[in-house]
Amino acid sequence: MTTAPEVRILIVEDDPYFQRVLHRRLQSDGYQVQTAGDGREGMKAIVAWEPHLVISDWMMPEVDGLELCQSVKTGLREAAPYFILLTARGELSDRLLGLETGADDYVIKPCEQAELMARIKAGLRVIMLTRELQETVGRLRDVNGGDGNGHPPLPDLIAICSHCRKVRTDDNIWMELGDFLESRIPAKFTNGICPGCHAGNSSGEEPRRASGE
Repeated sequence: MTTAPEVRILIVEDDPYFQRVLHRRLQSDGYQVQTAGDGREGMKAIVAWEPHLVISDWMMPEVDGLELCQSVKTGLREAAPYFILLTARGELSDRLLGLETGADDYVIKPCEQAELMARIKAGLRVIMLTRELQETVGRLRDVNGGDGNGHPPLPDLIAICSHCRKVRTDDNIWMELGDFLESRIPAKFTNGICPGCHAGNSSGEEPRRASGE
């Protein structure tokens, strides 16, 4: 599991004040942080530094945030960082354009710092879950290939929803992660709460059990 000191976050923002404030906040939370003043600098930083997450303003000189996002998502594909687009353009058509271009999240400026930090942490959770899934697929691929029980092979690329965390099958059906893995490997899964999440859970509810137990 990647910890905060290992997480790399790139801020692409042409407003020096906002860039500086966000940089200090993220550093105070223990993240590695770099900044860029426009999309052209941002692209160079993404290639050289390989951040886990990018926070980019939309309206910038040279290359804007939308162009940067599109280039990164198209060029790097599954290796692309999680991308949060910031903009004062709050129209529905603008939000749809940003998301269709490849942005994983879209935050309207001005925004509360607490909201932005919550979006960043949610994005990092998606990144960690995706990496865990990729590692699981790698460990289980050999086992799956020779079990002889009729389980279909695990694909090389698995699409996972950045919001609900469901997995898309080859038939374009969205399934819970546990159900998807059970359909591909000879194993059963159950849900629980790790110590870190349990410490922050104030609801007092028992963890939901997976079906099939």
